[in-house]
Amino acid sequence: MLNEIVEKLAQLDQVRLIMLGGSRSTGHHDKQSDIDLYVYCDEPISLQSRKEVLGNVFRYVEFANEFWEEEDDGILIDGIELEIIYRPHSFIKEQYEKVFLRQEVTYGYSTCMIYNLLRSTILLDRKSDIEWVRNMIQIFPDELRRKIILYNASLIYDRLPSLSFQLIKAIKRQDIVSVQHRTTELVSLMFDVLFAANRMYHPGEKRLMESLERMGLIPDHFKEDLRQLMIIQSLSAEDAVFLVKTMGERMNAFIKLLIPEYMISNYIENKF
Repeated sequence: MLNEIVEKLAQLDQVRLIMLGGSRSTGHHDKQSDIDLYVYCDEPISLQSRKEVLGNVFRYVEFANEFWEEEDDGILIDGIELEIIYRPHSFIKEQYEKVFLRQEVTYGYSTCMIYNLLRSTILLDRKSDIEWVRNMIQIFPDELRRKIILYNASLIYDRLPSLSFQLIKAIKRQDIVSVQHRTTELVSLMFDVLFAANRMYHPGEKRLMESLERMGLIPDHFKEDLRQLMIIQSLSAEDAVFLVKTMGERMNAFIKLLIPEYMISNYIENKF
């Protein structure tokens, strides 16, 4: 069915590139995995054209969802869920320029779009920019690595607004919703640091524990600490605070090894 969908989309003149992304492009999919299809276009495809081309491949479909990007989402006749994400062809070079030239990093997930461009499987290519960009992003630049690490490190455990300290406050208040929220945010920062430290592009939020097995550089006892962090609500307040402090200190020590000039604040000693 996927080939049929690609053939249908290929009929549209606006389509320059179609790629298969997500777990199905890496071979790590399971029965629950959907199909992520990325369609890069010279011009937007009208909603009417999409309905005409794709209408008979779905048993259920939601056209023009715009929660994150422009998407058509549905369940195929064979029962598999499909997400078709539409992007302008210019998106490819824009992401390269944003991350590699301007080095605009984020708190968590800094290189996810680069990973998507590099690892997605090409199904149709009409002289797009994808191969040129892939050649340019094969090597993880040292300066980008450093910038991602330092940018995220400051909000892990090294400034007053740091998420570790916000999490400790939530634990002491017994604010279970805030504990969950801060924990999730904190983990996203830590993994952005770890992927950059290992010169790996960030694959997204799924199967992160498996990603640790492919990393040569991680803080001491990180896997065990992370498993405890995932069940932090079941720990006593004292043990939970100790865990957060320990992980923060180990992350700081890890970053200090990578970047010797990294300055560690003494806020924690004065506050908690």
